[in-house]
Amino acid sequence: MKLSRLSILVILLFLFFSCGENKSKTLITIDDSKIGMIGYGSLMSKSSMERTLNRPYQDSVYIVHLEDYQRDWNHFRSMDGLPNDLFYIEKNDTIPFKNQLALNITESENTKMNCVLFFISPEELNEFDKREFGYKRIDVTDKIEEYEFSGAKVYAYQAEDDHTYKFQKDDNTFLPDFYVNLVINACDSIGSEFREEFETSTKPYDKNKVISPSDVYVKPKD
Repeated sequence: MKLSRLSILVILLFLFFSCGENKSKTLITIDDSKIGMIGYGSLMSKSSMERTLNRPYQDSVYIVHLEDYQRDWNHFRSMDGLPNDLFYIEKNDTIPFKNQLALNITESENTKMNCVLFFISPEELNEFDKREFGYKRIDVTDKIEEYEFSGAKVYAYQAEDDHTYKFQKDDNTFLPDFYVNLVINACDSIGSEFREEFETSTKPYDKNKVISPSDVYVKPKD
């Protein structure tokens, strides 16, 4: 049977795209005593992560991409319940801070974001759960572009619904500049290309909400 040029072209295109879709991933076998963890914000900082581990980190670290997610500066934590009130001064008046912002990940179809993958023990995972207040731990084992896994799961932290900030004007919510700098410095320590990709896979933050320590005052509660 003789095939037309159009038929041959259709077959070649089908084979081309099928090969792309079936691109194999490298297999990582995670030891039973470990769990995979994704760092996309402060957990990209080795020193910050080691403070939670309370030990030097000497295991493998992988640069990976998390598919169908995007970073956003919309995790918030209420300042209520802290031992001291934090406030700033405007026109000789003290204005209390209401919420503090941090990074989060939100679902975003057909996108991907760069991050780091490291490994901890199940016992250490409990300490990270305590650290990540207002976040829920989600299974992203099947969302890593470069690898597939056996032996254990890979997790990331996503803001709980009642800790996901709905941006409002003049509601005294702030983003600490030391947190922004921590994340940016972690990116820079990995490399300039990683930093550039971080910027493109992260929604921009409102610079008017960034507060430095010199702008913050502390007032003990009664």
